[in-house]
Amino acid sequence: MPSLWRTVNRKQETRKNFDKNCQLSKPGFTLIEIALSLVFILAMIVILLTASGTFRTTRKGNLQGIATKIASRQIENLRNTAFASLPTCPSPTGCNIDIVQEPDLAKLPSASAIKTLDDYESSTKIKQVLIKVNWTENTAPQEIKIETLISENGL
Repeated sequence: MPSLWRTVNRKQETRKNFDKNCQLSKPGFTLIEIALSLVFILAMIVILLTASGTFRTTRKGNLQGIATKIASRQIENLRNTAFASLPTCPSPTGCNIDIVQEPDLAKLPSASAIKTLDDYESSTKIKQVLIKVNWTENTAPQEIKIETLISENGL
C-alpha cells in the first residue's frame, strides 16, 4: 500500500506544481490587450473627427443651397414680371428683400438679401439684375451673388 500512497501523493504534488507554474506571477494586462485597446481608441477618435468634419461641410453646403435657391427664385420672379413693371432698385443700395417676400431667409442665420436693377450699358431696353444673399456661419460672413440680364424682348 505504501507504494500506492506515494503514487497518489506524487500525482497531487505534480498537479500543485503544474497549477503554480501555469498561474501568472503578476496580475495585469498583457501587451496584446493594451495594443488592441489603443487601436480601438484611435479608431474611434478618427471616426468621430471625420464625422465632425462631414457635419460641418454638409451644413455649409445646405446653407449655400438655400441662399442660391433664394437668389434664383428672386430672378425668376423678376423674369416673370413685365419689363415696364420691374421695380426701381438702383445700385449701390438696391432694394431689400425681406422675409415676407422670401420666407426661406429665416432658414439662414443672420440673413439679409438685396436686389439691384440697373440699365445695362446705358440701354433702357436691358436691365442688369444682381441678387446678393448674405448670412453668417460660425461668425464668418458668407455671400452668394447671382447676376443676370433681363431684356424688354425676353431673355
